[in-house]
Parts: sequence; C-alpha cells; structure tokens
Amino acid sequence: MATLSPARAAWSLLEGLNLRSRGKVRDTYCLTNGTLLSVATDGISIFDFVLNATVPMKGIVLNALNHFWSEHLKNFSIPTHLVDVGSAINFHLPQHLKHNTDLQSRASVIRKLEMAPAEFIYRSVLTGSSVSGYKTDGTVCDHQLPPGLQDGDALPCILDTPTTKAEEGHDENMSFRQVREKYPEQVLIGSQIFQIGSSYAKSRGIKLADTKFEFGTNGIIGDEIMTPDSSRFWELKAWQESRNLTVRKAPPPYDKQLVRAWGIEKGINKRNPSNPDDIAWVHSLEVPAELIAQTTKMYRYIFWRLTGYTIERYLNEKMMVNTRVHPKILKIAVVCGSESDVPAIMPVLSGVHKDFANINLSVISCHRNPVNVAEFASTVDADVIICIGGKAFALPGVMDAFLHHYGRNIPVVGVVFGEPQSQALLAAKLSIEEIPGTPVIMDEVKGVYTWSEGLIAALSRIIDGELPPPKPRTEKPVLLDVFKNY
Repeated sequence: MATLSPARAAWSLLEGLNLRSRGKVRDTYCLTNGTLLSVATDGISIFDFVLNATVPMKGIVLNALNHFWSEHLKNFSIPTHLVDVGSAINFHLPQHLKHNTDLQSRASVIRKLEMAPAEFIYRSVLTGSSVSGYKTDGTVCDHQLPPGLQDGDALPCILDTPTTKAEEGHDENMSFRQVREKYPEQVLIGSQIFQIGSSYAKSRGIKLADTKFEFGTNGIIGDEIMTPDSSRFWELKAWQESRNLTVRKAPPPYDKQLVRAWGIEKGINKRNPSNPDDIAWVHSLEVPAELIAQTTKMYRYIFWRLTGYTIERYLNEKMMVNTRVHPKILKIAVVCGSESDVPAIMPVLSGVHKDFANINLSVISCHRNPVNVAEFASTVDADVIICIGGKAFALPGVMDAFLHHYGRNIPVVGVVFGEPQSQALLAAKLSIEEIPGTPVIMDEVKGVYTWSEGLIAALSRIIDGELPPPKPRTEKPVLLDVFKNY
C-alpha cells in the first residue's frame, strides 16, 4: 500500500461505516448487505507516489466514467462489479449518509470480489513502459515484436501485457503465457472489453492506446474501467499525424500528464517509492495551483469527449444526482473579419438566451487593422472569443498569438464562411487547421466549424460542453539579419 500524503490522508472518512482499505485514490467501506462502497477521492499520484495535493472533481469524473463504461458494456452482455451509483446508493447507506450529493457523485456500491493477483494490461500501440523492454530485447511481456518500432507505433495486434500487483513500489512485467494459463477467462474478457472501448473511443475521435483492468477470480471486472487514471487516451488525429514523421513520438495523453511532466522536472521519477526519505521529500513538494486547475480541466474534457456530456449534466440525467449547479453566464466575444458576415450571423447570435451567455460582436479586419486586433486582445473581457470570416482567414491565429503575447489565457474558436467546395472556403479552413500546434479550437471529429450551422454548434459547445485545456507553447527564436549581402 502506498504511503498516503497529508492531503490524501486528510480526506474525511465516513462515520458509521467500516473502512476496509485506503488506496491512492479510493476509500473502500464494507456495507451490511455484503457489498462494498467505493469512494473516489480527488487524490493524485505519479510514479507510485501520492502527491500532497488534490485535484477538484477528479474523483467525480472517475466515478461517472466507470458508470458510463459499465452501462456501455451491458450492450455486450459483459457484467461488471457495479451494483448502484448516484442517488441509488441511498438504499445501501445509513440514514445520516443518505442524500449527500457529493457522496452520490463520487461513490459506487460494488460487488465484493476476490481479486486475481495480476494487472491485466492491454496495448494497441508501443508506448510508455513497454518501450524500454522492447528496446532491450525486442519483446514486451514475452511477446516478440517486429523490429524498427518507435514510440506510439501500432502493434501487430492487441497485446495482453500483464504485470504484478505490487502493494508498494512499481509493478513488474509478467509473462503473458503464465497469466493466460492461469486466468484464461479474464484474459479473453479483457481483450473483448479493450476492443469494445477502442472502437467506441475511435467514434469520438479518441485513440485508446492502452489500459489496465483488474478482475475477480470469477471473471467479473472490478476497480476502474477505462478511466484517465487507468488508460492512455490520445487525440486520434494527432496520433495519426505523428506516424508520418521520421522520428516518431507518441502524442500527449488526456490525463494527469501535466503533473507527471512537472514531477519529471522535480526528479520524482528518479526517487524510490519504497524509501521513507524519498516519500517524505515528495510529500514536501507543493504542486503548482495552475497545474491542478489545468488537470481538472483535462479530466472534465476527456469525460466530455468520451460521453458527450458535461460532468454536471451526466450526474443529473444519468445518475439522478441533483447537483443544483447553476451554469455560469459566459461572456463570449464574437469578432468578424468583415461587415459582410454580420447579416448571416445575427439571427444565430440573437437566438442565444441571456441566461446562458452575454455576447458582444465586433468587426476587425486582421489585414487592415492589425493594431486594433492587438489592442482588442490586450483589453477584451471574455471567457471565449469566436472569430468568424473566410478566404485567407488569419484572424483566429493572429488573435490567439496576441492573446498569448499579452499572457491572456482566453480560448479562440474559429468559424469559417465561404461557398461550398470553393477555394475560398478551403483556404479559410486551412488557415485554422495548418497553424503549428493547432491552438485555435475546432470540432475534433468533424473539423473546422463552418457556416451558420458551425456557429450554432460552436456556441452550443461553449455553453453546454467542454473546451480543451490550453496546449503547451513552443517558443521560437527570433532570427534577425540571418543573411546580409552588402
């Protein structure tokens, strides 16, 4: 069992219930009817260390995503450990714990399983911990792989790459033959679940690179089911594009990667999670508040990408939890590159109710009024900026660049206008798609938002969806007078 940090240990225990175990993230209690209550806290761990921090909403997202996948697997007659979630957990709780909306949001009643002593890991690509083993002898958990693979390359087939289930420290690779022989049913079911999850994620524009399952000795899946804590999710398009490079590298995952990168900078990955001095040192580190906030956004974003629901809406509609959250009235700045676009968009903007968003419309030509674009970016009071235009549509990228220059973290969404199949429309789309790092937001599955329908979709997403967390910026040097011929 990993040593809990002060922040994780301070998570309140439930009075009147018998605590069975405390993990890196979950507290598990025994219930009187032979089931268990699993509570997903907001604890966070990296490199087998529990950090002295919590990530708001993280446990709620994990719990709701477990429910989502359990419901999805019912379509394939695959049972899970889940018994009840949301408001239905009231039937299993003592009176003083009933009707607690936070508990209903992050807790599940689950079957008590005798767990198989192995982690059932499945991979569709070579990445993460599997890369080092492959570089050593061309194998992963005794699977012989073809030569020449690089980080993120697709494997010949889905591989089962099991590990031990260490109480402390790192899990160790196991031979797939050994686990298949001992737990054939679990290995087969795990492969089926991975294929089901992978196919569904692809339909949402997401690549499921790998995941970890835990099974009972009776073949029932338990613990987590394809959450950001147990799986590696990538942007499908980014993964596909990364395979065209000579030196290939896996894209960043949608999980706690920002915190993991911070941990590498601090050297946490080089410490021993079984060493008390190293544990104390890690627990002494303060995780930057900005990283915590961005990680919350990341968990919310991948939940929305996979389910199509914000976490609040899912709790209300699918888990019957009355969260009573009043949505924030957003400030949306709409900027057109030309007055000629205004008549087409005014009916759409006028249809947005003031209870959801306050919209301000401006017209600024990026090419003719660059100083005004810069001034607008430095002073605008908005949660989101929508740039609308056509042809050589530089406005979204330039607006984003100026916002970044002024240190203003305001997302920019691009909506293009133009005649269908025209060169002008293609140019406008490429002006957004081809910006290095693709900082301007578009529909991740369908592409750039287009025409009035695209504006409606963009507004709907802004008001009742999730926008991606800001992407890391690569600073480029300014090279003056590279060559002078005089």
